[in-house]
This record gives sequence, C-alpha cells and structure tokens, in this order.
Amino acid sequence: MGKIKHTFVKRSAKRLYELNPDEFSKDFDVNKKAINSKNIVESKSIRNKMAGYMIHLVKAKKF
Repeated sequence: MGKIKHTFVKRSAKRLYELNPDEFSKDFDVNKKAINSKNIVESKSIRNKMAGYMIHLVKAKKF
C-alpha cells in the first residue's frame, strides 16, 4: 500500500507553491528551510511531509 498525504499537507503545500514557486526545488533540505522560514507549521513531522510533497509538485509542475 502507498503512503497517503493528508489534505492539510497537500492544500498548504499547493498554496505555498502558488505564492512562491521560485523558493522551492527538488532538494528536500531547501524545501524544509523555506517552509520553516514561513512559520506556517509548528510540527516537525508535518513540515517534513510538506517538504516531501513539495518535491512532488516541483517535479510535476502542476501549476
């Protein structure tokens, strides 16, 4: 079975990517620092999930 992201993670990551597409890349650590600088999420695990999903968005260029 695959891993499924919560809608909060997907929705927040998409919104961040729409507002600042230049700040995110295919590198996990860069995405993690960018999300952390926005102070959107206090939880470390949610931040990491968002950074991982951001890689998916950057690769797919859905926007």
